[in-house]
Amino acid sequence: MLKVVIRTKVPKDCSKAHHRNFMTLQRIQADHEGKIRAFVMVKSNRNYTPTIIENHGCKLAKALLSSGVIILYAQIKKSEALWILTCTWDGFRRLLSNLDNLKLNYEIISKTMFFEENVLTHKELEALRLALEYGYFENPKKVKLKELAKILGVSEATASVLIRKAMKKVAEYFIY
Repeated sequence: MLKVVIRTKVPKDCSKAHHRNFMTLQRIQADHEGKIRAFVMVKSNRNYTPTIIENHGCKLAKALLSSGVIILYAQIKKSEALWILTCTWDGFRRLLSNLDNLKLNYEIISKTMFFEENVLTHKELEALRLALEYGYFENPKKVKLKELAKILGVSEATASVLIRKAMKKVAEYFIY
């Protein structure tokens, strides 16, 4: 399985449905007639409002769904969309073919094996768990890096690297 992050332009026929400044796609599906139905969170001012879009004829969403990908998440901001997808290699090839057929500008941000980049090692998980448990992330910190390193049984530099690598993986998991 692959995890793919793609940036696309929002097609002109979708501009009416996506006229708002920012929304996140939570769930999307196509019915038997190919009409798109989606659950989105629309940002207005500082609040998010849950909204259902029904009977949308989005060519881009149809191209994505018909390629066999699973859309995990999408962010739509004015005329651009960031898609996070999972698929097989065959699905990825169909996806690229479908996007090329649309003649829509797109950019592949990343393509990785689905679980490859976000699996924490045992040591990273332990470092993160103990950092959280002992208050390393509190402000002010309840435990200093030097003390945390001693608890982990590693050098201060190693503790720092473990925590930073683990935090990067966690951040990438939620952002991408």
